[in-house]
Amino acid sequence: MSYLVREIKPHFERSIQPVLTVLTRAHINPNTITLLGLVLVIVGSVLLYRHMYFWSFAFLALGGLADAIDGSLARKNGTKSDFGAFLDSLVDRFSDASPFIAISLSAEEDYLSFLSLLALVFSFGVSYAKARAEGLGYTLNVGTFERTERWLTLLVGIALNMIEISILVILFGSLITVLQRVFAFKRQLK
Repeated sequence: MSYLVREIKPHFERSIQPVLTVLTRAHINPNTITLLGLVLVIVGSVLLYRHMYFWSFAFLALGGLADAIDGSLARKNGTKSDFGAFLDSLVDRFSDASPFIAISLSAEEDYLSFLSLLALVFSFGVSYAKARAEGLGYTLNVGTFERTERWLTLLVGIALNMIEISILVILFGSLITVLQRVFAFKRQLK
């Protein structure tokens, strides 16, 4: 777990308790929130593709918020399940890919298209390294630039109209995190 997530998550979960209470009373399933988040991210990505940055930011931020809420909701109402964890991880990959694809397809410069796809590949590498290590029976909770950091960087880049810089930060941050995980896994094997 990254430093940012470790420090912010407890405060965030306390601050959303009223929202979680309303969702629990309304019998909203966490998987519904997960899928709603994906829809919001896809809409935000289409808007990003169309260079409608304000609305793209709004929908992507709401999609990210839904992704942050679903697990907390499952823990609060006691519906945490293996299927929910599986669905959440799967949907996260689609959500991660959508904005990068939108940027790549709408980039006026070929290099930005390439960098966006490269950032996507390294972002997936971060997640895959952890999942593969866990599949082999190891724990791999290292990395300075995880999903939360990537999403915040992307949202800031969209808000400030500095998408190219945010893509570069995501690309290099993800590459560093992949390398951290490779070396951490290698150390565990010794």
